[in-house]
Amino acid sequence: MGVGGNLIGQRVTWEAIPAAMLGIMFTAALWWAHFDFVGPAARIALHAAEGGSRIALARDAYAYLYLPMIAGVILFAIGAEEVLRTITDPTGGVGERPHGPAAPLLFGGVILYLAADLAFQLRALRNLPWTRIGVLVVLAAALPIGSHLPALATLALLTAICVALVAAEAIIFGSSRRALRAAVLEEKTAHEAAEAAWRARWRERER
Repeated sequence: MGVGGNLIGQRVTWEAIPAAMLGIMFTAALWWAHFDFVGPAARIALHAAEGGSRIALARDAYAYLYLPMIAGVILFAIGAEEVLRTITDPTGGVGERPHGPAAPLLFGGVILYLAADLAFQLRALRNLPWTRIGVLVVLAAALPIGSHLPALATLALLTAICVALVAAEAIIFGSSRRALRAAVLEEKTAHEAAEAAWRARWRERER
């Protein structure tokens, strides 16, 4: 996903710099929200499943539930581009409100992404973290507020919510994250050892 593509070829203004930085920050926060903990944990759960359960988990989580996550990414990317366009528009400027559906697309896309990610967690990990439910409520409440704020403030509000989610989960679920890192390292080490043993046996047969 690109943020700020509509600024290419235009003169860089002071408004564009914080807007682009905020766009990068909330995009990074959304990436972190899935791939820091949920993604690795789901991969371990998939490896642990067997037979039909493994096939069903792969189908439901990585096919059906990834689709609304991708749709959410597309929606908030469109909204972010429109908000950035408003911020850098010389006729309006930083104090102008987001135009048309820009704020609903921005917030709605993030809500869809996080809601689909929550369903992904429920399917893959049998877990519904209260932090994700809480942030969905906060985002829904912030949508009408963001629609009436200046465009830069709208982007800053969304970024603050997303970064706060990541920071809160890093603190609250710190022990779980460390345990997951250990499990990922253990799985990787076991896989590499099994692969090295297979290669050693293959070389023995070739002699």
